[in-house]
This record gives sequence, C-alpha cells and structure tokens, in this order.
Amino acid sequence: MQAHSTAEENYVLADTHSERDPLTDPYGHASEPGEGRLCEDSSKSTIPESTFSYKLTEELFRAAKTAAPGSPESYWSHTLYRGPSQPDQDPPRVKVHYCTSRHTAERVISQYFMSEKVIGFDIEWKMDVSRLAGPKENVSVIQLASEERVALIHIALFAKDNISALVAPSFKKLMEDPSISKVGVNIKGDCTRLRNNLDIHSQGVFELSHLYKLVKFSESRDYKLINKKIVAMATQVLEHLHLPMFKGMDVRGSDWSKKLNMDQITYAAGDSYAGLQLYDVMNLKRTKLNPVPPLPYHAEQNRPIRLAEGIELDIDSVAEAEEEAVEPEMTSGAQRRERKARLPKSEIEEEFDLESDDSDPAFEPSQEFQTPLQTARTTSTRAVSKSPSKQAKTQHPLLIAAEATLTEYRGNLTHVNPKAQASNAHLRAYFVWSQNTDLTIQQVAGILRSPPLAARTVQSYILEAIKLDGKYIDDGNWDRERVKELLRSWKAGVGNQGWVARRYWQVEKDLETN
Repeated sequence: MQAHSTAEENYVLADTHSERDPLTDPYGHASEPGEGRLCEDSSKSTIPESTFSYKLTEELFRAAKTAAPGSPESYWSHTLYRGPSQPDQDPPRVKVHYCTSRHTAERVISQYFMSEKVIGFDIEWKMDVSRLAGPKENVSVIQLASEERVALIHIALFAKDNISALVAPSFKKLMEDPSISKVGVNIKGDCTRLRNNLDIHSQGVFELSHLYKLVKFSESRDYKLINKKIVAMATQVLEHLHLPMFKGMDVRGSDWSKKLNMDQITYAAGDSYAGLQLYDVMNLKRTKLNPVPPLPYHAEQNRPIRLAEGIELDIDSVAEAEEEAVEPEMTSGAQRRERKARLPKSEIEEEFDLESDDSDPAFEPSQEFQTPLQTARTTSTRAVSKSPSKQAKTQHPLLIAAEATLTEYRGNLTHVNPKAQASNAHLRAYFVWSQNTDLTIQQVAGILRSPPLAARTVQSYILEAIKLDGKYIDDGNWDRERVKELLRSWKAGVGNQGWVARRYWQVEKDLETN
C-alpha cells in the first residue's frame, strides 16, 4: 500500500492597509448612514482586546501598522497570531490542517473541533458554478476555525462523488448541533448551500453582522440603525481587528476544485479565522456596554435583535428580506465579502509543519507553494462593471450562467405547451436568483439590466416563473423557504390591492401543501 501523509501547514504571512477614501468602507463602498468614517484613529493603533489566548503579537502588529500601504506585510492575517509561549520555546502559531479525504476530515474535526463552543465557518466554491452542478463544485472547500487551528476540508478532492462519501459524520454533527455556534458573515447563504448540496441542516448559525450592528449602534445610541443588513467582513475586520483585510481577486476567483496553492490556503484560512476573532472581540465589547444587550439570536431562528431582555427591535419585513445583502460579485463564505484590494508581488516565506498520516495523499510543498503571492487583479469576471458603457458590452458572468441554464431548460421542455410556460425574462430572473442564494433582489436587478430593473419587477418575474413553470424549473425542487420570504416581501410591497395581492395564490397554496 502506498504511504500517505496529511499536511498541517503553519505559515507566516503579514498583512497591510491600502489607501482608501475615508468616507467609504475598505473597498470603496459607501458607508451606511451613521456608520461614520473608517479612517485610522487612536483606538485603531492598539491591539484589540480579546479573551482568547491566541492574540496578535505587539511586534507583528506594529510591523503591519508601519508597513507600506498595499504591501503584503500590512494586511490582517491569521499568521499574525501567537499562542501562549512556553519556556525555551517559540510561541505556537495557528496550525492549518489541509484535509483532502473524508477520513482525514473526520479525524481532524472529531479530535480538534467537536469540543469547541464557537467556531469560525466559511465555504468556497468553483467560480460561476450552476446549481445543476454537483456538490464538489458547489461546496468545494469548507473552512472551520478554532482559536488554535484552522481546518480546510477540500471535498472537491475527495475520492468519491456521492454525498455520504463527501460528508464526514463529525462535520454533519457539528453543523447541526445548536449548542455549537458557527460564526461568519452572510452565513445563512453558506448554510443554504450546505443544505441544498450536502443535506446538512445547520443550526447554531451566528451572523456576525448582527453583533456588529448591535455593538456599534448601542454604543453610539443610534438604535434605529440596528438592523440585519449584512456588513462586509473586510469592514468588520478593519474596525475591530484594526488592520485591513486582503481580498485579492486573483485568489478569490480561482479554481477551488483543484489542489490549493499557498495563496488559496492563506486566503481560505483567513476568512474563517477572522470570523472567530471578530466574534470574540465584538462580544467582549458587548459585555462592556451599559446596559449589556443580550447576544443576537442564532440566525436560523429569524428572531429580532434585542436591545435588552424583553426589548426587541421592530424591524419591518422589507429590512428582514434584505438581510442577505452582499456585493453581487461574491459567491461564497462567503459571498459575503468585498474582494477588491490589490496586492503587489512580494517575497513571502512559508514554513510547513507536516504530520504523517496514512489517510491522505502525500503532501509535498511543490514549486507552486514556494512562489510569491501573485499580483491581484483589480477586476474580476464576477464583478459588476462600474462603467455603464462597459457593462452594456459585457454580460455579468452570473447572467451568462443563467442564460446557459435557460437554454438547457428550454431544450428539455419540448413536450410542454409553450403557452403554459413563463417567458424568457421571467426564467432568466428566476435562474439568476435561484443559482445565487446570497444575492438580494436589488443585486439580481442590477445583474439583469443596467440601469437596474425595479426590485418589485424582479420579484414579479421570479414569482411568475414559479407560478407558470413551477413543476419543471429545478425539477420542481425550488427553495420553498426562500420563495416564502420573497412572497412575503412582494405582498408587503403591493399591500391590500384586491386581485393584485392574490395574483400568486396558487404559489402560496403550493407552499402550504409542500
């Protein structure tokens, strides 16, 4: 039998901040009213207070703060953290487990993560993937983070394709355990992807944006600004971890179905670890508020954010429907996050701590692991062009993917009476919406047309497609919970307008009987 090994890499990578308009977030998006400027102030010049034993070291934090803006050394990274030092030993670094088999994933999760109460969580998947593709393309890499280590579960490289061979029992148990909080940004979208592709029904899902809003606006007493809209991971990292977060387009848009190189490993490990550190830092700030507000509920409960025990915010249905707001170009753990920083080429040293294991293919630091980080492109095939003229010439990749699905769908429905089918416009809107669970209706509107369609029009298109072709689109297995949210939002917009409010009664009936 061939010998195998598991790679558990410890590699050190510094971070940086780049020049930005102080009126915008780290990647050029306008701040919400009342959120203020994210420019440097005295409070951001110190290491953030944390309850964890793994912390940013003063030396590495100062080096990042004084590094040239835009250089690799100036960005936040999990590699800046060190654990408690022992006599005559270097302080331990965050260990990364790169798992390319179900067996190794099971061993790592059961051994290192099942006893944790809070875990950072994120996923990555193949660029521009269709919902019709398999689980390996739709959930290529799963990232878990504890204080001491990160697990990268690369299911796209697992030997078999069936769900039972892709899901480690401990991972399913961990994700479905409501007593273990899984924290992240736009995490409900990621968990929907797990449910649809791996039959994992996540509980204990915690949206960091809720805690961010609660802490920020309880402190300033701008309570009316506390809502459930998503706040980019990069914005939260800059404000609470005091360093900017690198989100290079080259890495983000790379092929996550292939063996990961060092750029991808660093990127993937960073998102989940940042989520965990943000939770600890922001939760500590919450406990120092007066009065102390309760933690937000787990996101799957769909309950209001509380200002105090028994006092809940009255967030209207439209705000609730916008909870999943993220940038259109984002498609993963995250999706949930801006990817527009630039990183110039720079020599970076990597150190590997390899652990022998009989369960994984041999891991060797090949040439691709030894090269410097590549320069990140300033554009991406996922990004919506900011130039109307350019956007008119180039279709958004998500729209192209929807068109391909539409063509395939039409070809498979020759037996259906054409008069009973939804129009291409209806189906196009439906496929963009259904294939990208992280997008809001406003973002779907922007992808479909520039200038964007009205949100109400897009809602009607999607509901019309379901009303007319519900038996056929997605083989009749459309996301009923998501459709319920869409229908509630649409009805709230049209109000009590007689037959208009009853236009989709059949859809409503189907939702009640399924």
